[in-house]
Amino acid sequence: MKTSIENLQKISGLSGIKANERGDAAVFVRTEMDADDNNYKSNLFLLRQGEICQLTSGGEESSFVFEDNDNLLFSAARSKKEKEAGESGLSETTYYRISTKGGEAVKAFTLPLNVSKLEALGDGKFLILADISQNNTELFAKSREERIDYAKKKKDDSFALEAEEIPFWFNGAGFIAAQSARLFIYDSSVCEPKSAVKPLTESNYDISSYFLHPNKEKLLYFGNYISPRVKVHDTLFELDLKTGAERQIVRDDFLSISDAFYWGDSIVLFASDMQKLGLNQNSHAYLYDEASGEMKRLSDREIQYGNSVGTDVNYGSSLARLIKDDAVYFLETNWYRSILMRLSPKGKIEPYAMVQGSITGFAFLDNDLYLTAFHDMQPAELYKAEPYSEDVCAGLDSDASGDEAAFLAWPVTQLDRITYFNSDIPAAIRPERFTFRHEEVALEGFVLLPPAAREAEHKSFPAILDIHGGPKTVYGDIYFHEMQYWLSRGYIVIYTNPRGSDGRNDAFSDIRGDYGGRDFRDIMAFVDQALQIYPQIDPERLGVTGGSYGGFMTNWIVTHTDRFKAAATQRSISNWTSFYGVSDIGFRFAFDQNNTSWADEDAFSILWDHSPMKYVRQAKTPCLIIHSEEDYRCPLEQGAQFFTALVDAGIASRIVIFNKENHELSRSGKPKGRKKRLNEITQWFDKYVK
Repeated sequence: MKTSIENLQKISGLSGIKANERGDAAVFVRTEMDADDNNYKSNLFLLRQGEICQLTSGGEESSFVFEDNDNLLFSAARSKKEKEAGESGLSETTYYRISTKGGEAVKAFTLPLNVSKLEALGDGKFLILADISQNNTELFAKSREERIDYAKKKKDDSFALEAEEIPFWFNGAGFIAAQSARLFIYDSSVCEPKSAVKPLTESNYDISSYFLHPNKEKLLYFGNYISPRVKVHDTLFELDLKTGAERQIVRDDFLSISDAFYWGDSIVLFASDMQKLGLNQNSHAYLYDEASGEMKRLSDREIQYGNSVGTDVNYGSSLARLIKDDAVYFLETNWYRSILMRLSPKGKIEPYAMVQGSITGFAFLDNDLYLTAFHDMQPAELYKAEPYSEDVCAGLDSDASGDEAAFLAWPVTQLDRITYFNSDIPAAIRPERFTFRHEEVALEGFVLLPPAAREAEHKSFPAILDIHGGPKTVYGDIYFHEMQYWLSRGYIVIYTNPRGSDGRNDAFSDIRGDYGGRDFRDIMAFVDQALQIYPQIDPERLGVTGGSYGGFMTNWIVTHTDRFKAAATQRSISNWTSFYGVSDIGFRFAFDQNNTSWADEDAFSILWDHSPMKYVRQAKTPCLIIHSEEDYRCPLEQGAQFFTALVDAGIASRIVIFNKENHELSRSGKPKGRKKRLNEITQWFDKYVK
């Protein structure tokens, strides 16, 4: 059976897997498209003794927390009153309780806050991270009637938006001026609402994340004080929950923190000092030295922290790190895969488990390891995994980011599949991977061949070059619906990880000041290699597409070569000079990635030199521009500029703007929008390439 657009609506995503403290049960989220409602449904599932059962069926249970070993809390709006509160903008979050032993969910409590995270402290107390407005920092302490009046006034005044700091909007969140995240304690035993919720941190401090000590008596939190321009470095504080005493661990001019946690009695960070390579510099593990009051590196090994392997069917998020038996387990992107790594008590970082694709989440039940993962070209499922033994680990080079042979020596973990949510999805075709050297650098490429092309080497087929975003992400041997769909339409799909991509080392990923330089040359060299290795590809029938950075590179390609017959540029950057002032990250990212600053008299000349708009009159390729109305990462004006200039230059072009969608259209946009987007791109290539 061929892959169809409709198959996208049948694919489930698994995320958020967590185990209880006792280690005998875990819960995860299953997310599905609801084509009729043009939205997504998420429900909770329980894993116990290798068996799976569904806990909820409300369709909006996308996050949860273990209240204790046998009970869960999840936020939802199930009653008419709760739904109306959400629609009105009222600061309020309702939690429901459900037992892992069975039974219906019952309402637990309603909090006068927009809660983003909640944890149980015991004795009916809860730690809360919630968003607040700097315009009314004590709103949580007011009556529901007063909060309703405030929400109504805010809605009435929404015809005008005001800001005094940047960023003032953020992709997926909208207008965020005068907002921050604050920590609170909620005591459910206190009947008076005004006294039940108490703030723990200052209202003018915006918390990025926090980590609670296992004894639940203290925590670490990091972020920044509200200021006109948010800082790229973080401050780190430790807070004693019993006494309220607080101490600063890291000042605000030293590290950009990805994660902070307690490891036994020590404080550990995964963080980057950004000294050499700016915003995209890899992290290192740091240990806080109590005696000197300094953060010291545990090792010189770079950490490509987290999972950056691209796919268009990964829904929700999962914990990237947890601690068990004195070791730290975390996800890291290595070459073209997301690997589970282990930081041992001796300070050594080593691989622990790897699938043939990408690990998205993990949990331990007793001593058994469970993974949510894209394995063997399947959409995400749950697996029981046999991690590497100590003997296997001892024989592996744990730092393979710069050595392909060392990475390929890591074996695929033995897996036992637990779920079959996606068993009805047509079998996917596996990409063929090859490596080559270009400008003395080892590069990798992938080619997806439709069966007809595999069986008839002497026939020619149209091909689509797909370029990933980031640029600090990667493509891999993982299920990607749009690629499989293009295969079913008779296209060969080719893709690569040029310099600038993740999964290697800092030297490889650093392209600051050279966007459109070595990355462009790498991609063109890859196309040349693919044409040489696969004579089935018709060099006269090539299309190119990509989103975000991939959109920038698509724009760059069509303004620097006419070897492609058509292009589809998505959520792109076309003009760094305007991107600087309109993107939610532009004021940092534009200068950083172009290796310049306000101190450079030629700063905007440098930005312009690396902008596809400067070269748009060289373009000859028919271009489809896909952009979203509420994309604040690469705002709509970027696509509009490029479209206007192309049409003005007489280039066949078309722009499709998706209302009420953002930068994530292709990954988590509404089903109707995602279907139309893929249809538009495919029809464009059918017209000009096929």
